[in-house]
Amino acid sequence: MRSADDLAAVGGRLSSLALERPKRLIADNTEPAWSLTVPAHDNPSTDRPLILVVDDNAVNRLLASELLTCWGMKPLLAAGGAEAVALACELRLDLILMDLQMPAPDGFAATAQIRRFEREHGRRRVPVVAYTAATVSADQSRLRDSGIDAVLHKPADARAFRDCVTHWTTPQRQRAAMSARDAP
Repeated sequence: MRSADDLAAVGGRLSSLALERPKRLIADNTEPAWSLTVPAHDNPSTDRPLILVVDDNAVNRLLASELLTCWGMKPLLAAGGAEAVALACELRLDLILMDLQMPAPDGFAATAQIRRFEREHGRRRVPVVAYTAATVSADQSRLRDSGIDAVLHKPADARAFRDCVTHWTTPQRQRAAMSARDAP
């Protein structure tokens, strides 16, 4: 496994990393063996943030997972919005990195469903960062209405990615975000 510095040194951007595909592929050659979803489980270790990475692109999930693991975080992978909603409702996550452009439900709708579940069940508000290649400047009201807390644009260099994740997984930042959103 490469270190975060090694990953950052290869082109400096997540989307420009050259990956070697495993020699063994799944029979139909549509998905490489490394794209398997991590099994669902609760987060018993509070010292390692549990971060849900939601993206319909297997390479993007792998890259984010490798970086998060290198930085001592615990990535959980989802290939789409429906899987993300199910995991967010089942687990105690520390952060969700949500792609916006996915098959139904897209990142906006999936985030709105997660927010509705949190309100209805008295769950703490998990920060959601849109991790997207889309231009979202015109979608500011849509971001706010769905409950997305921040936007990180793809391709992000490793330092910007780490800074964003660290910002939102710091307990003080989580409490401040919750207070700001819950204020009348």
